[in-house]
Amino acid sequence: MANEIWKLDTGWLAAYTEDCDLMQRIKRYKPDWTIMATYSRDGRLKALQYKVPIEQRRSAERMFSVTNSTKKQAI
Repeated sequence: MANEIWKLDTGWLAAYTEDCDLMQRIKRYKPDWTIMATYSRDGRLKALQYKVPIEQRRSAERMFSVTNSTKKQAI
């Protein structure tokens, strides 16, 4: 499953996941993370992209199992 985090704007991160279990944990425990985009294939949910407050960067890195070296910069 693909998980990625990158800097979006000042004070915000973008996070992308294809992991259904992770999507459920975010829905349950992180109601302040806004869904920015949904990705579907053949009418089924494939992935979600979230807008995460920068204050929760460490929490997001742990949930997504992403280290600093794999972060991307927004274009």
